[in-house]
Amino acid sequence: MKKSFHIIGMGRVGQTFAAVLPKSGRWKLAAAVSRKNNPGVLADCLADKIVPRIQDLPPADAILIATPDNILKNIAEQLAQLPWLAKETLVIHFSGAKTICVLDEVVKCGATVGSLHPVFAFADVEKSIRELAGNLCALEAADAGAMAKLHDLAAAAELRAFEISSQQKARYHAALSVASNFSVTLAAFAQDLLAPLHFSDELARELVSGLMRQSVDHLAELPPLSALTGPIVRGDDSTVTAHVSVMDEAERQKYRIWAAATLDLARSRLDSGQIKALEKVLNISDGCMN
Repeated sequence: MKKSFHIIGMGRVGQTFAAVLPKSGRWKLAAAVSRKNNPGVLADCLADKIVPRIQDLPPADAILIATPDNILKNIAEQLAQLPWLAKETLVIHFSGAKTICVLDEVVKCGATVGSLHPVFAFADVEKSIRELAGNLCALEAADAGAMAKLHDLAAAAELRAFEISSQQKARYHAALSVASNFSVTLAAFAQDLLAPLHFSDELARELVSGLMRQSVDHLAELPPLSALTGPIVRGDDSTVTAHVSVMDEAERQKYRIWAAATLDLARSRLDSGQIKALEKVLNISDGCMN
């Protein structure tokens, strides 16, 4: 017998799970709470399932909260008013930063809570629906029973699950944010450095993304120190000097921050003379930027 689920919030994450979970044959979408009557690419199949308020939700086996983090507590308070919540009801959020403590009001009503964070960039709904399966997801729960329910939900979405404690949630999310967000910022900086060359946007993107893609591929098979290439890990201070000489002061400051971090990573592959020469170019003394 299929289990029923609701989704609160029909953004990219909500739409993706509304489409993916029913494909397993084990779950069916009962209702979706959305401020919009036309929730994106799923408008046709959701036409009769949209409800405007949480109070309008009928009983279901699970409630999936796919709203922004800063309103999760408010959503939990509204859910706590539902008269049909029971221990068998699973209530989860998708946040990678917030812990299950944000759902405490639901716990007081006796429901089971958890967190399922897909390690996936939901940039486009249709692409996410096609490509979500096979990716990792982090599961957080207070007990074994709740964790078992989360594993079942992850399996239905064809996600590869691993467990994480509430105490480590913020550090976990910080690491993923660095990997995802900072790489985009770094790509933007690299493309900005190319601007004076008057390349087309398409060529600039291909130059930067092509090398970044190769580096990411290397990182999938090697530790960062082994995957590192370029003038810093080669100890080539003359090339680094040439880099900073053609930059304006704002560019130079950004470059030095990234270069100093790269030098820290590369130290074990360099001799003391190479390290001192690079530190001089980058204005580093006693491990600090000047």
